[in-house]
Amino acid sequence: MIILLTMSKAVFISGFLYGLSDNIIPFLDKDTDLFVHSWQTEENSRWIKKLERYKKYCNETTFLFTKPEHKRKRISYLQSTWYATNLIKDPYKYKSIVKFKPDLDTDVITYKEDMKNSFRKAYLQSQPLLNKTIKEECVYGYIHYKSIDERVFTCYPYVIDKMFQDDGTRSYHKGFMNEAINLDKKLQYWIAKEYEGSLLWSELFEYYNIEQIQDINLKLPNNKQWQSKEQKN
Repeated sequence: MIILLTMSKAVFISGFLYGLSDNIIPFLDKDTDLFVHSWQTEENSRWIKKLERYKKYCNETTFLFTKPEHKRKRISYLQSTWYATNLIKDPYKYKSIVKFKPDLDTDVITYKEDMKNSFRKAYLQSQPLLNKTIKEECVYGYIHYKSIDERVFTCYPYVIDKMFQDDGTRSYHKGFMNEAINLDKKLQYWIAKEYEGSLLWSELFEYYNIEQIQDINLKLPNNKQWQSKEQKN
């Protein structure tokens, strides 16, 4: 594992951009690079244009927009996430990487990153389960019953590298997306066709041996109520 000392961070957004608003601003600053992948559709086009206003809050921005490839929203969202994370050419140049979903129903998200103390608390309260785990091998988010709220989470570069980055030994179809599609089929069989998407994310983290840790500073609101079920990704 590579651990670099740097003050820069990365934020990435994936999926449709419905509901994109200024609540992302607290996550951005001049030491932050923003990476976005989204789908080119007529309905999403105005939200894509809105991205331009957030460039001034960042150090650098990298955007990629492509046509949708999957009808099933959970798979489409994960595929977009794969594209977004692969825009991060060198994850180890960042001290942390944040995933952000724009449709959070609040004007302000107050958040102070503290993965070190989040891990320390989990380590002490779950002895000895994390004795063979280091903080860089975990993902930090808002934990619910047996699942993590995937809309916002923080991690070290190792997690992005292990789960999403093409290391030259596995192709797109044989890597992350292949596992996502297989796990989705299993969850449809085990639970229900339209299960909560956070369960799929938790299964993926487990598959890649990424421990899920409660972020001691993060609380998330509901999705914006105007958004229909068909629009959620």
